[in-house]
Amino acid sequence: MTPLESSTQLSKRFELSIHLKLENWQKTGSFKIRGAFNKILTLSEDEKSRGVITASAGNHGLGVAFACQLLGVTGKVVVPVNASLAKIRALQSFDIELIQRGNDYDEAEAIALGIQKREGLTFVHAFSDPQVIAGQGTVALEILEALPDVQTILVPIGGGGLISGIAIATKSMNRNIKIIGVQSEASPAMYHSLRVGKVVETPIAETVADGLAGRFVTETTLRLVEEFVDDVLLVSEESIHAAIRLILETEHLLIEGSAAVGLAALLENKIKVPGKTAVVLTGRNIDFSLLKSLL
Repeated sequence: MTPLESSTQLSKRFELSIHLKLENWQKTGSFKIRGAFNKILTLSEDEKSRGVITASAGNHGLGVAFACQLLGVTGKVVVPVNASLAKIRALQSFDIELIQRGNDYDEAEAIALGIQKREGLTFVHAFSDPQVIAGQGTVALEILEALPDVQTILVPIGGGGLISGIAIATKSMNRNIKIIGVQSEASPAMYHSLRVGKVVETPIAETVADGLAGRFVTETTLRLVEEFVDDVLLVSEESIHAAIRLILETEHLLIEGSAAVGLAALLENKIKVPGKTAVVLTGRNIDFSLLKSLL
């Protein structure tokens, strides 16, 4: 469980009641531990004995590595060659096999699936898996317990696993709460897929929100977002940079680019729903050299 903290400074600035869900305080520095742990917990003893493999931009891999360590499961993590150095260093501290291959997440996933088939491992998908999605949905349960009258929840979107879990959990309890997803303009796969009603390949531009970057969503997460999410917005890279600086200055909190998109939407004045707003700060694993350049 992570805290939900109100922010006096941000509330005054944006003329909303802003509450920050501090998933950047997670043990691995990211919410991804929730879904990874839930998935591995539900495996059979035979599946656990054969081991697991995943593909990740970094944070999901850390969640899988941490779960494997606690549960005594052998794990392999495939990350792109350009993965964040901060996340690579963190992964190297775990007793898993780290494989750096592929130019982006989607290529790393294809490589991981090939290894999984050859070696008989269990693949732990980063976002498109019912148990992973259910694990991520516990974020919403904690928000609703701490702030039952929340009116809007701002959620970063990459592949759509987190927002699917949050939206399903939230809408099952109160359909009037607005769930708004936010993506970077540099990696708008879910945004474009929603607008054409099918999964479409979307090019990735350079982005500090590396954890949200991917050329594809899946049919599963696309349909869940269509059904349960109220809106999906895009924000600029410049606003993401400004949001990282803003939260560090006002709250003394360190977040990565992927975690900053909700605040970036507030900076761009794209949130029109008044009242109590929860902003999910998904992680803190930002590369130090990037942080220095942003500051």
